[in-house]
Amino acid sequence: MEKRNEERKKTRLRSGKLVTLDGQFLTECHFQNLAGGGAKIRIVSQCTIPNRFWLFDDQYCGALITEIVWHKDAEYGVRFVQDPGIVPLNDTILNTLAGKYYSL
Repeated sequence: MEKRNEERKKTRLRSGKLVTLDGQFLTECHFQNLAGGGAKIRIVSQCTIPNRFWLFDDQYCGALITEIVWHKDAEYGVRFVQDPGIVPLNDTILNTLAGKYYSL
């Protein structure tokens, strides 16, 4: 049974990065599909992923707070959430993440 409110859109070769809520880089990822309220991503390297994190979109150079809905192996289903208690990533971190080569 489909639980999405909006239609998902498949993506091709779209990359991103997972960042902790305090701005620490975790791993790179690839978007497999997007919907208005979330995404299906595949992480590039195995690491401990917290329940909530920033998902940085390389195409738009922006980040959204995400929450894990499900995961299996390296694939994660996440929903986008709003939390006014979380401080947004600053421009320095966003610019660093947007660079071709980055280091945090």
